[in-house]
Amino acid sequence: MRVTSVVLFLLFFSSVLYAQNRVSAQVEVKRANKGQSVTVLKELFFSANGNMVIRFTYPEEYYVVTNNFGEAKIYFPKTNEVMLINDKSMSSEIEPLYYFLTNKIEDLGLRSLGFSLTATRSEGNQIIRTYTPSSPNNLGLLFSKIEMVHENHVPIYCAYYDLKNSVKQKVYYSDYQMLSFTAFPSRITEISYPTANDSIVSRMLYSNIKTGREAVSSLFDFSVPPDAKVVDYKLPGRK
Repeated sequence: MRVTSVVLFLLFFSSVLYAQNRVSAQVEVKRANKGQSVTVLKELFFSANGNMVIRFTYPEEYYVVTNNFGEAKIYFPKTNEVMLINDKSMSSEIEPLYYFLTNKIEDLGLRSLGFSLTATRSEGNQIIRTYTPSSPNNLGLLFSKIEMVHENHVPIYCAYYDLKNSVKQKVYYSDYQMLSFTAFPSRITEISYPTANDSIVSRMLYSNIKTGREAVSSLFDFSVPPDAKVVDYKLPGRK
C-alpha cells in the first residue's frame, strides 16, 4: 500500500513538472493615452528553464529571444538583422507568466527584486501586504512601497507608490483561469500616472494558453539565423 502511494505520488509529481516545462499563449496588448490607442499582438513561448521566445505579429513582425538573465536578441526577419542586448529589463522574469509558472504568486517576485514584506492586514476576504525596498535597486529608487492585494489566494491588485507616497501605477489581475498547475489571470490591466493630469492605460489579454504536452511549437526552439547582421539597438518600429 505504501509503495503504491509512493508510485502514485512520483507519477503525479513528474506530470506536474512536465506540465510546467512549457507554456505558450497569444497576447493582445492595447495601450491608450490622450485619446489615442495602440494595439500589439504577440505570441509567447516560455520554458521553465527561463528561456522565452516572443513572436510579435502586429504591427510589425519581429522576434525576441531572451532568458532570465536578460541576455536578449531582437531579430527582424524581413531584413535579417539582429540587435543584441544584455539588460535585466529584458529578462524573461519580467513576463507575468513567469511568476505563476514558478509559484511566486504571493509576492510576484518582489523579494527577488529587493523588496521586503513590512506589513500585512486583512479586510474582509482580502489580504493586503505592503512591501518596501530592503536594498538599493532601480525599483527602490522609483517606489517607496508597493501594496499587493490577494483574494482567494491569488493577487487581484497592486499599487506602486512613488517617493512622495503618491500612487504612480495600479495593476489589476482578473479573469483567472485554471491551467494544469496554477491559476492565471487572462486579463491584466495597468494604469500608469506619468503626471498628475495624465494616465496611460495598458490592457493585456491572454488567450489560447497551452501547457505541457499541448504546448507544441517549433518556436520554443527558435534561434536567430547565424548569418543575421548585427545592428545597433533601436526601439522596434524604427525607421
